[in-house]
Formats: sequence, C-alpha cells, structure tokens
Amino acid sequence: MGPVLEFGDRSIRHIYILTICLTVVIAAVLLVFKRLALPSFLIGSAISLSLFWSLEFAVRRLVQPGKTKRTKYLLGFIAIGKYILLGGLLYLLFKMEWMNIYALAGGIALVQGAIIIKAISLMVSILSNKDSNQS
Repeated sequence: MGPVLEFGDRSIRHIYILTICLTVVIAAVLLVFKRLALPSFLIGSAISLSLFWSLEFAVRRLVQPGKTKRTKYLLGFIAIGKYILLGGLLYLLFKMEWMNIYALAGGIALVQGAIIIKAISLMVSILSNKDSNQS
C-alpha cells in the first residue's frame, strides 16, 4: 500500500518553516544585489505570513461541525476586516516613495510559493514510492 496523501498540522508547520527559510535566503540575495528592495520584500513576506496565519487561526477556531450561524457571520466579519485592513495597509505602502512594488509582490507571493513547493514534494514522494513498489 502506498503513502497516504495527508495535509495536516505537520504540513502547515512545514509551510511556515519553508516560507521563513525562503525569506531568509531571498533576503540575503537582495542584501547583496538589490539592497533598496529588501525592506519592501520583508514587508511583503510579513504580510503574506500574517494572512496565512489569520486564515489558519480562523479555520481552526471557527470551522467546526455543528457550529451556529453566528460563527459563519463571525468568520465573514474576520475575513472582511482582514481585507479592509490589508487594503488600507497597501494603500499607505504604495504612497511611500521608497517602496519597491515588485519586491513587495514577491514577498506576498512567498507563502503561495512554499505551498507549491510542498505540493511538488508530496507529488514526487508519492510518485517515487509508486515507482519503487512497481519494481
């Protein structure tokens, strides 16, 4: 029997760790080659991690079987509030003269990149176990 495709607490922790590692590596590269873009990138990665954390927090606390309608409204309120706050923050950041929009976008995309890397590693693991079982 092959490996079971699981995505749980351990996978989420791996995404946090991988995102932080990617942040450190990319920040080191930016420090050497494009120092002025570093603050924008770090702000973007902080935004990305905080959005991922808030989603995880809301899902863990509010999405459970048998919850009431009030819980759904609370989840919607948290989501709307989060995006209003993000919109205001991005508005202020775009007004800054020193902000590098490309570095900010790269930082915001880090969690998605970590999720893609994690998904690829799961697929490779499953395929390599499948190939070793057929041999």
